[in-house]
Amino acid sequence: MKLVAVLGLLGTLALSGVSFADGASAPSDPDLARLQPANGHSLKWNYVPSGKSDRYGHAEVLISAPLSYVRELVLDYGHYKDYSGGKFKTSRLVDKTDTTTDVYFQVPVLHGMVMLWQVVRFQPRVAQPGVEVVQGTFVRGNVKGSDLVFTLRAVGDKTVLKSDLLVNPDFAAPQAMIDEELRDAAQNAVDAVQARAQQKYAQWIAQQPSPVDTTAPTVASASPPAPRPAPNANP
Repeated sequence: MKLVAVLGLLGTLALSGVSFADGASAPSDPDLARLQPANGHSLKWNYVPSGKSDRYGHAEVLISAPLSYVRELVLDYGHYKDYSGGKFKTSRLVDKTDTTTDVYFQVPVLHGMVMLWQVVRFQPRVAQPGVEVVQGTFVRGNVKGSDLVFTLRAVGDKTVLKSDLLVNPDFAAPQAMIDEELRDAAQNAVDAVQARAQQKYAQWIAQQPSPVDTTAPTVASASPPAPRPAPNANP
């Protein structure tokens, strides 16, 4: 193939969005279009999800680890406090069935002057092949309501993780302050899961044996040397 034709083909692939760095990624994937330019950093914002009336905090990140590594951490409800960057004072399992897990949270607000508490019921489900949702719905507490949703989606050997968070206090507070707390807490969660999942996956890779170079000759394939004659006992 002539050089001009090769360059033309490469240009066509680039315009079509084909990624040579991640051949498993769909070029038109809107999540990757947002997250790949961030180079492993999370994004955050506030929005009102479809069918809802409250503003949620939202964060998302691309994790360089398979979905199974991310799922293990997202389902570790008792350690959510460790993922919150100080936003949760307590996260403790209080009830569990075959399909649900109730978790008690304490959330200090207004610089610790007020302690919000809530019991949230988590139930994981598979939304569609390659997409899993873990949602925690409000059971009781001294807030008007709360909601926490993690969405995990496999993208080749990587995972897109999204967090949507709502804590609706039972007192008047500036919406801007609530927005900031919610999006920061959502970002802390995805950042912590990303760091732990990538660390565990890197450790697993480091423990794997090095691949055998099949192109190099091995001792077994070389011809054995001719046997030396046995020494004569009586010269």
